[in-house]
Amino acid sequence: MRAPIPAVNEPHYLTKARHFADSDWCRNDFFLASSNPHRVFYHLVSPLTDALPFETVALAGRLLTLTVLATGWVVLLQRLVPDPWAGWAGTCLFLLAASLGNLSGEWIVGGFEAKVLAYGLLLWSCVAAIEGRLLVAAALCGTAISLHPIIGGWGLVLAMLAAPRPINRRLLLQGCLLVGFALPGIIPALGLLGQGTTRADNLQVFARLGHHLVPSRFSIPAILVYTAALVAWLVIRQRAARAETEAWWTRLVLASLLIAVVGWTLSLDSPAGDDPLDRLRLVLMKFYPYRLFDVLLPAAVAVSVSGLLARCSTTGPRILVPAVALVVALVLPAHDRNPSRLPADRHRDWLSTCDWIDRNLPADAVVLTPPSSWAFKWYARRAEFVVFKDCPQDAAGILEWDRRRQVRGRWLHNLQRGRPVLPTTRTAFSRREITHILWSRHDGPGGLQGLAAVYQNRGYVVYAVPESLVSDLLPRSYFPRRS
Repeated sequence: MRAPIPAVNEPHYLTKARHFADSDWCRNDFFLASSNPHRVFYHLVSPLTDALPFETVALAGRLLTLTVLATGWVVLLQRLVPDPWAGWAGTCLFLLAASLGNLSGEWIVGGFEAKVLAYGLLLWSCVAAIEGRLLVAAALCGTAISLHPIIGGWGLVLAMLAAPRPINRRLLLQGCLLVGFALPGIIPALGLLGQGTTRADNLQVFARLGHHLVPSRFSIPAILVYTAALVAWLVIRQRAARAETEAWWTRLVLASLLIAVVGWTLSLDSPAGDDPLDRLRLVLMKFYPYRLFDVLLPAAVAVSVSGLLARCSTTGPRILVPAVALVVALVLPAHDRNPSRLPADRHRDWLSTCDWIDRNLPADAVVLTPPSSWAFKWYARRAEFVVFKDCPQDAAGILEWDRRRQVRGRWLHNLQRGRPVLPTTRTAFSRREITHILWSRHDGPGGLQGLAAVYQNRGYVVYAVPESLVSDLLPRSYFPRRS
């Protein structure tokens, strides 16, 4: 209800799935043609994106993934808190906590993507483990790994830390079952792991994902809130009604804290060099060590507060307090209500421009979009030259992404200042690389000199780039060397 369609990540994943089904769709978009680390997710979703509108796929995907997540969470709450209202109370309180924000940018309730389903499967895996159905738990955890290797993998690590068991034949059977279900997702992920370079990893960690991976860039208020929440949880759980299985849950949360602390010690806000230990630190940072703690601490607080409410002699507080929390969660202002970050009038102009591009530009067009580009491939169905969010995960793709960002930055800098773009005999851009420029009037009122506008409205102008037009203002170092 808080996130309109498309939510912040849905254009990223669903357009990738669409290209996975049909490589001719936006075939000149380098991000869509890059590696596919979430291959299992794309195999499952791509037939839908090929047959149905993106909005329909997103809605159906949300209904599926949030149902798995919600049912797993409610059943887990019922196993942890001995109270018939635990599911209601814990869910409302967790939704409130999720609405207030997070530490490292990790969320669990939102749009349709692989991680939401992976979290739901991990919750059901926890339920199966608590009930002693360990083979089912192993299969569910393995499926979560297959859908999202990082989230599912950390779930496995936490389970092993929370409940170590001696090696025996049954444990080996569980391990084999888990690996069998996880292999479809692990194989493509491992293929990417061995392709990294120091420069590509530095770009990924510090340039693209610093807000997720570098603790010194986390919000100070968020750090303080999470510290206070950790202390409050440790105090509240001592006074809350708890089932015997809550001790296992506590070890699980503390294990996520341990991993986050270890990750914090490895994370320095400086690019790594070629020293082997420095390289190892950089590689470990790529695994999002704060991810599960970011989700599990608010969940733990919700569980313990619902256990505290269970001690009330009347049902009134167990109903009303969660109801108030749910209302507050729904009315709180939040970024996910407007994932485009555009004002309403500018957003309408953006949609109108994308609609015109979808109806009029050739299918093989490549558009140089402005930095404020939002869900361009979703709405316009054309390739983009580069966009910050759509960064590949293989080393070659990351380096190409960085090159294109620099090229766009230099173009926009010069064009915004009105410097001429002159034809030259040395072809720096081929027509395949950029065919059109989508110019935002908010980036400069003067527009682009020497180019004919093929469409314009109050906020945006579309220019066609002649085949002979290239820029001699870009240094040669901005382009890949050719043999």
